[in-house]
Amino acid sequence: MTTINRAASAEAALSLCANDPNVRILRRVSSLQDFPLAKRMEGPTRFVAIVDTETTGTDPLIDEIIDIAVVTLEVDQAGQIISIVSAGQALRDPHMPIPAHIRRLTGITDDDVAGKSIDLDRLERRLAAADVRIAHNARFDIGFVENLLPGLAGAAWACSASDFDWVEAGFDGCKLGHLLMQAGYFNGAHRAMADVISLIHLLAHRLPDGGTVIGTLLANAERSTVRFEATGAPYDKRGLLKARGYRWDQRHRVWWSEIDEQHCAEEERWFRQNICADGPVPRMMKISWHQRHR
Repeated sequence: MTTINRAASAEAALSLCANDPNVRILRRVSSLQDFPLAKRMEGPTRFVAIVDTETTGTDPLIDEIIDIAVVTLEVDQAGQIISIVSAGQALRDPHMPIPAHIRRLTGITDDDVAGKSIDLDRLERRLAAADVRIAHNARFDIGFVENLLPGLAGAAWACSASDFDWVEAGFDGCKLGHLLMQAGYFNGAHRAMADVISLIHLLAHRLPDGGTVIGTLLANAERSTVRFEATGAPYDKRGLLKARGYRWDQRHRVWWSEIDEQHCAEEERWFRQNICADGPVPRMMKISWHQRHR
């Protein structure tokens, strides 16, 4: 069925379909200047740097950052964003041609970045001053940021893609653009600052229990967990491991899972009963947001 909109204004058009279950309304994300902030209340706050990078590829050892954006937020103990402390974006000349698929994805051309550089001292000060840094798919951004700024090695990071259970919160998938639309927003650009602004809107999203995504995300990311490695697991047991949520670490050639410390004994019993009755003791290492996602 086609509905012809004869409304005289956008507001009137929205009112026509506000209660229609077959219509979903998306609003463009606000600018940082217009972003709605929560009222400042008594109590502790923390400073959170939201980070995004655009690069020439996926390998931080051979590829280069061409665009980076950082916005520092002040977040109260209820998980509400109460101020935008600073914001900055910089282009960077990779001294190599930008691959065609990266140009198509980001719109960044060789001419855009020619002769451009990042003030590394300023960037490091801004990132180091935050209590924690957040990126969507943080493992990717951490690799490039720490390669560019080795002084940030070991800094606390949280990942908005994996440190928050989007499905449990009523979303599906975890791609940034898809999540944004499910929250009722859209953003046409795919650049570092545009992605940061999109992520800020998602982090501020109010959950059914009254909390926010960023509040739950930080609580999840801050807790210590254990990396349980399936040491000596036979190749033919990989299906069982995958079904239990283990992931393959290509660099260390081992299946592993992240679990709460109190579940280690139970996991070791399962490992001995189902994967490897004999052999080396599974390796268990405590991890926090200072090691996670690396």
